[in-house]
Amino acid sequence: MQIDFTRYELQQKSALNRVDLSSQREGLLLRINQGDGGYANIHPWPELGDPTLEECLNDLRGPQQSPLVQQALFSATLFHTPFPDCSALLSHATLPRLTGTAMLAAVDSDFPAAKVKRGADWMRLRKKTEAFINAYPCVRWRFDFNGALKSHRELMQFLSMTPRHTLDFIEDPFLDANLAASWKGFPIGYDRVLPEQLDLEQNFLIAKPALQSRERIKELAGDHPHRVIFTSYMDHPIGQLFALREAATFYASSGVTSPPPCGLITHDLYEPTPYHALMGPARPTLTPPS
Repeated sequence: MQIDFTRYELQQKSALNRVDLSSQREGLLLRINQGDGGYANIHPWPELGDPTLEECLNDLRGPQQSPLVQQALFSATLFHTPFPDCSALLSHATLPRLTGTAMLAAVDSDFPAAKVKRGADWMRLRKKTEAFINAYPCVRWRFDFNGALKSHRELMQFLSMTPRHTLDFIEDPFLDANLAASWKGFPIGYDRVLPEQLDLEQNFLIAKPALQSRERIKELAGDHPHRVIFTSYMDHPIGQLFALREAATFYASSGVTSPPPCGLITHDLYEPTPYHALMGPARPTLTPPS
């Protein structure tokens, strides 16, 4: 297998999570077997536990054991195959910062839900959060804490200040898998932290094809494929299209005709590039460029 690569940089419009202090993201664009293979990208988040870009590059040249590398190589094999029907897939708006401009853009674009990043500063922002929820009652809300909460009590505090009927779930509130597993009473979206016993009758699985194979996602979903929410890796448009393809393939093969809103539209988090222009403006649905 011949692997060619080039580095890329994406300029962020703002910090993309509570541990990201950079203004740009680096990744690798891959070309496999020249024109006979396909294209892919590797876009690590070392702040969240991924190997560094250099470690990914070394792995690409050698054992190819990292899930990021393995999934990138798999995605390249699909590059020239027809896209599945994506018309049933909707996406939430991803808002690293909750601002009036961002919310107006999301509402004007008819996003059915908004995923908002929250961290240790959630208490300081509680009044602002409540004001936005009250101002936009038509929007469903998903708050991603990236493991910032330290106890069940903190999550109960947040929920007590938030109209629960407007919330879909709270994503990754705890870094401690035992805290996550013992929490009852409101749905958790499990992303990075997975308890040993994954209860998808009440909760949701956040599936990331950039990290997880088809087989692994099916294994985790079990008898509850309708509780799986696919997201991109906030990466290059090539990676975003891979996540879109995998989501459509999974739901179709699992018989899910009305998937929950996913997190597949993230190219608007970066300054425009020629690749991003091909994706078009951020909308709840995405038609793969022809």
